[in-house]
Amino acid sequence: MTVSHIIVILSACDFIDDLKIIEINIEPPIQSIKVRARLKNGFSLQITESIGEDFRRYSYHLQKGDMIIKRWDNAPHWKNVKTYPFHVHAKDHKEPLESKEMLFRN
Repeated sequence: MTVSHIIVILSACDFIDDLKIIEINIEPPIQSIKVRARLKNGFSLQITESIGEDFRRYSYHLQKGDMIIKRWDNAPHWKNVKTYPFHVHAKDHKEPLESKEMLFRN
């Protein structure tokens, strides 16, 4: 997976109204991207990915208006979650929930 691959996938999505690249770094050893997408259903999605040979950090943040719906990430700070470091923050839960690893793919 590369940052370029993420851009290609997002550009082909028919459910995205508007796509903005906020930050991008395509230089090794770690590539990174931060994008915001306005979806046709009124939701917005922010994607942050950092990718290296033996490194991957991600966050997928879904919201509608000012209300956060869910955020999936693998930040290593919720060690009590069974699927550590993978977890999801949901709007109706104070603590994060278990989550499988999220992968950006078509």
